[in-house]
Amino acid sequence: MSETRERRPAPVPSGPGVRRSPPEPPLRLTRRGFIVLGGLGLGTVAAGTYAITNGLSGVPGLPQIPGLVEPTPPEVFADPVPVERAQLQARTKLGPAAYVYEVTGRPATYYVDTAFGGRLDAWLALHRQHTGQEPDTIRSYGAWVRGSSTSWHSSGQAFDVARLRADGKDLVSLRYDQWRDAPATELRRRLAAYWRVAAGLHHEFADVLTYLYDSSHSNHIHVDTGRFGAERPRLIRRSRVQAQAVQAMCLHVWGRTDVEITGEWDDATRAATTEILEQVDGPGELEESREAWQAFMVATMERA
Repeated sequence: MSETRERRPAPVPSGPGVRRSPPEPPLRLTRRGFIVLGGLGLGTVAAGTYAITNGLSGVPGLPQIPGLVEPTPPEVFADPVPVERAQLQARTKLGPAAYVYEVTGRPATYYVDTAFGGRLDAWLALHRQHTGQEPDTIRSYGAWVRGSSTSWHSSGQAFDVARLRADGKDLVSLRYDQWRDAPATELRRRLAAYWRVAAGLHHEFADVLTYLYDSSHSNHIHVDTGRFGAERPRLIRRSRVQAQAVQAMCLHVWGRTDVEITGEWDDATRAATTEILEQVDGPGELEESREAWQAFMVATMERA
């Protein structure tokens, strides 16, 4: 149940116990932004520069255009606050599925913050809706543990997913440590299934740590809400974790062999995700909005 957090930029204090990240690199004017601007006839350099720098909300009479305004929601880094188990909700299910502790293989009770438990239920409902799978058991390495202020497990706001099962058999195993040396055909199947599950988790949570992050996550996927709190995520272009995940989805689910897993938000990844979103009638480009992020994740979950 180890937890290693993605390295973040130095925070700027903005209130007790809460840190807000520095701004991302300036937003690029996306292809869609150029097209819309052309249609609007934004003719002056001064107005165009002001719009790109400050968002089109600063230009009277112009609509909000994806790709030109600051993305929302903002990142808010709240330090984990360790709590005692008695302060948390005791659960034996995740949605309709029974909770089983992966170490013992037995049903167990896990403890989470009530709101975080609701997010887990929402993820499983999303998974059932968009994959057609109906897990009756979620096997996990756990949620709350007594610990330090560096771990979201200690605050009851983290969870480690190991397997989704039904009728006593795995629907999807996230135990990369057990099948990473499988024959090529089986490995392709398992990787596609793994990243379809990860897509659902990325739809609901910003901090999603997989085997690509480090070896301690080779037997489970870790999720927590530290980056956005109660808000659902969007793309953070400087996030190695998100870039790796999107690249792995492009490669293993969508068959985009032109995309390499580098952890950098590069032109090849941008082009591939834009083409995928166009293919599924998604809203614009992945870096433009939270809606585009969600559309990409749903399409990835549904990809057979």
